[in-house]
Amino acid sequence: MRFVLSLITGGVVASFCIASPAQTAPVPNAPTSQVAPQTQSSAPAPSAAPAPSLKLQDLPPDPHTPTPEEQAAQAAERQRLQIRQLAAAQNNWGPAASTPGVSLTLKETGRTKTAEGTEITYQLQGTGFTPDMKLTLLRWPLNQNVTSVMDGISVNAAGIAVCGGPEAGSCGKTMQAQAPVEIKATVAKGEAVRVALVAADKKHGAAASLVPFPIASEDKGCKLQVIRGSKNDELVLVEGDGFTSAANFSAGSESFGEKRPIGAKPNANGHFVVAMTPWVTGHDDGDTVIYAQTDACSPTLSFHWGKDTYKAE
Repeated sequence: MRFVLSLITGGVVASFCIASPAQTAPVPNAPTSQVAPQTQSSAPAPSAAPAPSLKLQDLPPDPHTPTPEEQAAQAAERQRLQIRQLAAAQNNWGPAASTPGVSLTLKETGRTKTAEGTEITYQLQGTGFTPDMKLTLLRWPLNQNVTSVMDGISVNAAGIAVCGGPEAGSCGKTMQAQAPVEIKATVAKGEAVRVALVAADKKHGAAASLVPFPIASEDKGCKLQVIRGSKNDELVLVEGDGFTSAANFSAGSESFGEKRPIGAKPNANGHFVVAMTPWVTGHDDGDTVIYAQTDACSPTLSFHWGKDTYKAE
C-alpha cells in the first residue's frame, strides 16, 4: 500500500483515451448576457436606496478548520479515489479505450533467455487503420507513465504495423522502410504488456494488453486471474471469467489469517474485475489466496507480494 501511494503522488495515474468525433465536438458556448449601451434620458435617475446596516449576526461563520482525524479521513479518501483511477485505467487499456472499428493485437515472434529474464519479441497487427494514418507507438510499463516510443508508423495491407521510412518519422532513424515494428518485453508473472498505436489527429487509435505469464486458475469453465497493478503487487486486479451461473456467488482473499470479502459481481457474460491492495499491517511481504465460487465452480489461486518480490520470468 505504501508504494501505491508514492506511485500516485509521483503522478503515475495514466489513461489512454482516443477522442472520437462525438467527443471532440465543440461544446456550445453558454449564452452571454449582453449589456445595452446607456443612453441619456430626461427623466431624473431614481435615488439609490440606503444600504442596510451590517449586523454581527449577519456575518458568515468562521471557516471550519478540519481536525487531524478529518484531514486523515479526507487524505485516505483521495488515495482510494486515485487508486481506483489507476486500476480503472489499467483495466480499460484495450478495446474499451480504442476507436470503434479499430483494433490492435500483439503477435509473439520469439523468446530469448537473458540475464534479466525471458525477452519476448512481438509484432503489432491492426485492423481498421487506413494507409494514410501516421501512427505513434505508446507503451505503459509498470510503475511508469505512458511513454511515446516512436512515430512514423503505418499499418500495411496485411495488417502489420511497419515503419514508413526516414521521412515518415522517428522510426526511420533505426529501421528500414516497411520493416515490421517489433517490441521487446521482459516481464514477471501476472505482468501485462501494454501498447497502443495512436493517429496524429488523436481521433483514431487502439490499445492492446497481453499477460505472457499469467497467475491464473481454472475450475469447471470458470477462470480466475491476478494482474499486477504495480511491480511488487501492492495493487492488483482480480479478474474472473465464465461465472455465468451466479447462484450463491462469493469471492474473497486471505493473508496471514486475515479474511476479506471481494466486492465483485459477475456481469451477464460471467465477467468481473476488481482492484485490491493485499498489504497486511505489520508485514512487508506475504502470500495472498484468492477464491471465487458459485454452485458450479470454485477456482482458487495464490500470489506473492511485497518488498523486493518482483522478479522477471
